[in-house]
Amino acid sequence: LWVNLIMDTFASLALATDTPTDAMLKRKPYPRTKALISERMAKHIVGQAIFQLVVLLTLTFAGDKIFDVPSGFKDDRRKRGDTSGPSLHYTIVFNVFVFLQLFNEINARRIHDELNVFEGIFQNQLFLGISIAQVVMQVCIVQFGGLVFGCVALSWSQWLACLVIGALSLPVGLALRCLQANHLPSWCTICQDTTAVAPYKPSVRTQELWQRGFRRLRVQLRVIKAFKRSVSERKLLH
Repeated sequence: LWVNLIMDTFASLALATDTPTDAMLKRKPYPRTKALISERMAKHIVGQAIFQLVVLLTLTFAGDKIFDVPSGFKDDRRKRGDTSGPSLHYTIVFNVFVFLQLFNEINARRIHDELNVFEGIFQNQLFLGISIAQVVMQVCIVQFGGLVFGCVALSWSQWLACLVIGALSLPVGLALRCLQANHLPSWCTICQDTTAVAPYKPSVRTQELWQRGFRRLRVQLRVIKAFKRSVSERKLLH
């Protein structure tokens, strides 16, 4: 529930309140045929998903050795006789996952490959307030949640490590912004604009009909003007 609140409710509130910039107001509107998820957005979604998946799988299967903590797998806990209570190993995995999302919220402030994702961040007080509130809530859940949230309190060094790993979303986002979508390999078609509609080229017959209709309209307008002119002249004579 907490993860869903972070990724859906709080993130939408924080990101939808950015004041429009001059560059945004000057940007041309999107046509109806344009895909809802642009190629740039798809590039970041796929890139961040792969990065976070690698990080979380690594921590899940090797995090106990990396952080030198007891393994959270049921078989390992059963061998140690520790079959109840939350796991420190899984608490670290959960904490890293949350901070990956929190730092990626900063990346999501810019969706057109702008390099500076921090631009105007201090002008959006609601974004800062929601971000700080999410961090405070995460600290409370981990440090004081206990059995209710299935967490174990972390040491300051473990917190620092989780923050550093979570902050890696920022340089990964920068690398993705520097990577042009049309330079991606052919197998990564989801990141390429396959929904683009080819420009419309009317046939010769269509052009002839259009020109004929345009000439007919001009003639009709001239007739209407002449009729109005004659009516006004008659009124003046009477």
